[in-house]
Amino acid sequence: MATDVGRSQNPAGLVQVFDGSADTETDLDVIAIHGLDTRSPDTWTWRDRGQSSGPVNWLQDSAMLPSIVGRARIFTCDWPAQMLQKSIPTTLEESAEFLLQTMNHHLEQNTQAGKDRPVFFIASCLGGIILIKALQLSDSPPLVTATRGIVFLATPFLGTAFKDIPYLSLKAWGSFNDQSVSALMDYTREPTPGLDELVCGFLDLQKDKHYHVFAFWESHETSLLGKIHLAWLFSCRAFLVCRIFLVSSLIFYPFSPLPLIFCLWLSGFRFCGPRQLVNESSARAQILERQRLNRSHVLMNKFRDPGCADYKQVASKIEEIVRKIREGTLLKQADAWICDGYYTTERLKISRLSGELVPLDRCYVNLTILQQSGQDAGRSREGTTTTSPFSLLARQKVEIPDKTMQIELASIFKQRKGPGDRMVEPRRILIRGRAGVGKTTLCKKIVYEFSRGAWSEWTQLFDRILWVPLRNLKLEGRRGPVYDFTLLFHHEYFGSRLDLAEELSRALETKNNRTLFLLDGLDEVSQDLTGDGSMSRFLKELLKQPNVIITSRPSANTPPHLDLELETIGFHPDQVEAYVERAFTTPGTGKVDLNRTKEVLSFLKGHWLIEGLVRIPIQLDALCYTWDDFDPESVPNTMTGMYEAIEQKLWKKDVVRLQKMSEYQARGARPAEVQRTVGNELRVLECLAFNGMHSGVLDFTPAHRDDIVDIFPPLALPLDETLAQLSFLRTSDSSTKLKDREYHFIHLTFQEYFAARYFVRQWKEDKQLEYRFKPQKYAAPTDPVSFLRAHKYIARYDVLWRFVAGLLNSEKDDETLRFFNILEEPPLDLLGPAHQRLVMHCLGEVSGDLEIRERLETRLSEWLLFECQFTGETKLATELEFPETALSIAFDKGPYFTAMILRSLERRVIIPSGILAFIAAQFEHKDGNVGLAAIEALGAQSALPTEMVTAIAARLERKHGGVQSAAIKALRAQSALPTEIVTAITARLEDEDGGVRRAAIEALRSQSALPTETVTAITARLEDEDSHVRRVAVSTLGAQSDEDRHVRWAAIEALGAQSVLPTETVTAIAARLEHEDEYVQRTASRLLRSHATHYYGLVSGPSAHFLYRSVLRESFHEQQSWYVIDKYFHVSSGEQTTNTGIHQESIDFKVMISKVQPPNMPDLLASLQLCSN
Repeated sequence: MATDVGRSQNPAGLVQVFDGSADTETDLDVIAIHGLDTRSPDTWTWRDRGQSSGPVNWLQDSAMLPSIVGRARIFTCDWPAQMLQKSIPTTLEESAEFLLQTMNHHLEQNTQAGKDRPVFFIASCLGGIILIKALQLSDSPPLVTATRGIVFLATPFLGTAFKDIPYLSLKAWGSFNDQSVSALMDYTREPTPGLDELVCGFLDLQKDKHYHVFAFWESHETSLLGKIHLAWLFSCRAFLVCRIFLVSSLIFYPFSPLPLIFCLWLSGFRFCGPRQLVNESSARAQILERQRLNRSHVLMNKFRDPGCADYKQVASKIEEIVRKIREGTLLKQADAWICDGYYTTERLKISRLSGELVPLDRCYVNLTILQQSGQDAGRSREGTTTTSPFSLLARQKVEIPDKTMQIELASIFKQRKGPGDRMVEPRRILIRGRAGVGKTTLCKKIVYEFSRGAWSEWTQLFDRILWVPLRNLKLEGRRGPVYDFTLLFHHEYFGSRLDLAEELSRALETKNNRTLFLLDGLDEVSQDLTGDGSMSRFLKELLKQPNVIITSRPSANTPPHLDLELETIGFHPDQVEAYVERAFTTPGTGKVDLNRTKEVLSFLKGHWLIEGLVRIPIQLDALCYTWDDFDPESVPNTMTGMYEAIEQKLWKKDVVRLQKMSEYQARGARPAEVQRTVGNELRVLECLAFNGMHSGVLDFTPAHRDDIVDIFPPLALPLDETLAQLSFLRTSDSSTKLKDREYHFIHLTFQEYFAARYFVRQWKEDKQLEYRFKPQKYAAPTDPVSFLRAHKYIARYDVLWRFVAGLLNSEKDDETLRFFNILEEPPLDLLGPAHQRLVMHCLGEVSGDLEIRERLETRLSEWLLFECQFTGETKLATELEFPETALSIAFDKGPYFTAMILRSLERRVIIPSGILAFIAAQFEHKDGNVGLAAIEALGAQSALPTEMVTAIAARLERKHGGVQSAAIKALRAQSALPTEIVTAITARLEDEDGGVRRAAIEALRSQSALPTETVTAITARLEDEDSHVRRVAVSTLGAQSDEDRHVRWAAIEALGAQSVLPTETVTAIAARLEHEDEYVQRTASRLLRSHATHYYGLVSGPSAHFLYRSVLRESFHEQQSWYVIDKYFHVSSGEQTTNTGIHQESIDFKVMISKVQPPNMPDLLASLQLCSN
């Protein structure tokens, strides 16, 4: 027998009779509600009339209900239930309100204790009516939400047999006892409209909330006058006695009044005799599931022992309902099914190239804001950027953006400024990212962190996250005439439970939709965003969901009505260090190999390009994995060299997986032996990579594999199985069959590397290029040299040409020289900067001497000096690949050029050590402008040598405010400063120059542990009213705009929305290139680029001079090139290239260029030989 917890009412009316299992946490509250004119515990207690056994309370007996409900607490709930009352009669509303207050108090106690348990009610007779009325009154969610199941024991939903008792008899009995009849008796007679409405409302609630409900009804009769102690008068025994007396009187006393009395009694027997108090129809409300018990009404809530047949029926149903409650509602079952069956450890795992798993709580996902409001958008419109968009690191999205633009993944739903500076709470978010920078990791981390409740802001907003890989929508089985959310959920999550899919679909239709969709890979279904098919319609509906995170590669079009656009970026420097440390930590022991960690980090600091590239997670993983195979004497110093080393290590791993070597053989094999063994597999990768580059394909489908399978000798394994074993490829979904999988390279740069290998192979062997993917967009040259000439200025081939130069450099010098000579041959860029960038990028991959290097670097310095003169600034110098030799040549041309170039270096993420030494030497330059520019150049460097930091700190004492501000800005970038330098900065808080004071505070803000006196000095600056006024003034001035100016460029931009413009309109826009407002010029130029087919006509017209110089100016900032091939005039802008046939033989590009080119521009006329032929 369970311990009796007493009858202390806590809260009022609620008494705990069983406290659950002592050694486990309770997860359910069972609450029993008695009926009319009774109370607990009597209602629930069986008493044997023969006194052969003691009373049995089945709610409390450990062998009865407690054994059924297990980890549950059991309560009884008393409410004012007297049938005859001395006060004003109690109404249904009053009784229900009492129950509601009792339950709300109980539920509040649960919440405060952090135990929001579901509630299961056992309601006897009229207690069931009181309960459903309380649920109706509970317009606040606690009781309605907590209730999960109800068993009704003879509840009169449609009245009782009391309707047959003359109501006057009850009132007479009440008057005899000086009492009134409870108003609740109205609900035991004929069903009233109010009761019908109450029952219908409950049935709707039960359906909406998915309550588990069951009703029991009695099969035996009950005396209707039992409550007024006259039941004996109309019992069956009395009927038998009356008949005997009647017969006797008729025999012995023919004229006796007894027959008349018997007739009167018989009439009363008809109304007041034993009846079925609550019949089946009333107990089931004509709809509920029900079952009868072979007992009378008064015994429906009492059972002798566990062996009682009726008890077994009730216990069985209670056990079933409790089990379902613990399983949850259909919606909760759906959520649990997804969390347990779909978001499995296997599906969420992140593997290193070595095969080791990466803990998801240690995965880094860095985001930066792309879509910003008002002022920021305006700045981007003005065209100012902090770093060169042409550098390899910028192309790979691994440069570290401004801190104000970075955002933590866990806080992306926080309120922030939106368009028009209005505050928005982002709910529709797009996250872009290139292949390999962590979009898959992003999705897995979101699911993992949400599932374990790590991000409280998310769990407060959403009940569930639905991760939908959009690529699955392309599967053949989903291309039916109709597609909807139910089918999506059925296909993705509930293959065998259509009911769960339907329930989850219904949850989306509620007003308070707390479902967050994680739509992964919009770019993979971009073809379905147009059209009117069933899948197109469904995809558009899916993208319209109110709560959605969409991931995509940069190529996809932006969906409408987004609140926030983000972009995944690479690791931060501290994350690189932490990753390297973990990569060389011994599993199990946790011991870090400090020597190897130090070697890798030292290597990265000495190789700026590789240091930038390894901010891409997969690149860093590959470097750590292959580190032990690097020759200490020949560690690669170029990107190509690093990729070659990584390739060799991964082939050693894959040759075993391909079953072409044993582990022992692979361990001792030379790189050339391994590469010869996997020669066919290597050619497959090269062919896929090159054809993908040419056709713009990143994901290789079964159809793509069919396009190439016939050109290779038989592989050791079938093609599908071969690709599954290669470390260079990954599949979007490893759960699909091999033949149905799509593959992509582990990072875009690996596809570019293998495409370059294919090109170099065909180049060296003098073979034609093969285009295998169908259909071909255009007829491309098959000769490698012709292909190079046609594609050398197209932006997406930039990294490929870098790899080609590097791979040729590892062969013979004459091949490298031939490559550069062909680069220098026509067609050449008629503007110039695009060609210089191509040359510098390829030179960066060539180590050692090259016959024409000196000439190429000298020409680069000439272009650098020309840019300074022509634009008043330089972008070429901001590129990491710009050769140090070319910079040194330019530095010798005088202080004007030196200062301008030094200031441009501030926009570099990394400055090579040789250039750093030169910068330090300029601190004491006799030209103060050069010294100031040298300090400004270091403003973005976070880990300067100690001696340089000390030299900068010494500039804090200079009286020149500009030097002081620049010095503090450079110091602010340092992650940790020596104490003496912190003291020197603190002294500047009292400087007369407000700019110095402001910069000093910002410099100290980056330090995590400041001395007390420094903190005090900063606090004192809170009263610096002048500084505050100046800051507000600057902000105010920055918000001003030239309204007329905006009207001018807005008018031009409005024309840009037109797909086709008349020639006269284009001419009018071209005239704006002469406008005195530089921004209007750039806006006009940008618009003309979108109608580049008109360029050919404009270069021979009156606007040629302004058009050429405008585009030339922009070509230093953006990817722009003009060139002529086979009588076609090509305009290349970013990824877009247009061409126009040359029909006027009279146009002489030599003459045209000579007329419009600026003074001091390096000679371009030698590049126009093709045009004169």
